[in-house]
Amino acid sequence: MKNKLFLLAAFVILSIASNAQSVQLQFKNQFNGAPLSFDQLYQTPIGDSVKFSTLNYFISNIELVDKKGNSYKVPQDSSYFLLKHQNDSSKTISLSNIPAGKYQQLVFTIGVDSVRNTLDVSRRTGTLDVGAAARGMYWVWNSGYIFFKLEGKTINQVDSLRKNFRYHIGGYGGYDSKTINNIKVRTIPLKSLVVKKGKNPVITIDVAVERFFNSIIPVKILEHPSVMWGDFSVKLANNYEQIFNLGGIKYE
Repeated sequence: MKNKLFLLAAFVILSIASNAQSVQLQFKNQFNGAPLSFDQLYQTPIGDSVKFSTLNYFISNIELVDKKGNSYKVPQDSSYFLLKHQNDSSKTISLSNIPAGKYQQLVFTIGVDSVRNTLDVSRRTGTLDVGAAARGMYWVWNSGYIFFKLEGKTINQVDSLRKNFRYHIGGYGGYDSKTINNIKVRTIPLKSLVVKKGKNPVITIDVAVERFFNSIIPVKILEHPSVMWGDFSVKLANNYEQIFNLGGIKYE
């Protein structure tokens, strides 16, 4: 009897493993529908002329949700990614061992959750290593990750005056006392994503950078050239939450 139960359990495990597939997420940074380039001069929806030099953001805690509301959560230790515009490979996230099924939503966090922000540094490795991969994406003075970083110059075309701008948005709600919480959870409808043997989906996420400047509230750069904390950072976080949307799904 024990042997039969063992064989049955082994069969179930092997069946689940054989049905598990990979899913790929490709983040495409864009401006007005065209690939974002740091060499190009753009005009924001508010009318500012800008040239970008940095675009980095954290994506974490990825989930796939089916029509019944059941979700598959990528194991948390494997669910933190730092995407840098100048590093093409970082903008593709490969998820393995995804259970077969039909999924209707993709859910992810823009930023790093409060638990990881407050773990001992020795336990924050890989993408979250503040001395290596996450260098420049962590506030030592404020003990927290920068969730979204956008930098560049705004250029007055009348007199060619250039002014640097920088938006470093973070804040996980605080540890001992309550602070700003700019952790954003984005839910993207997928209609019907099929994961099964022989079907490895590639989900494209369009990142519409121009909407950073007006998706919820208008952002005039000369009025807010440098934002790293404070109430206006909350408004910017609300803006960039909206820039992530489904571009398409294909199967390989």
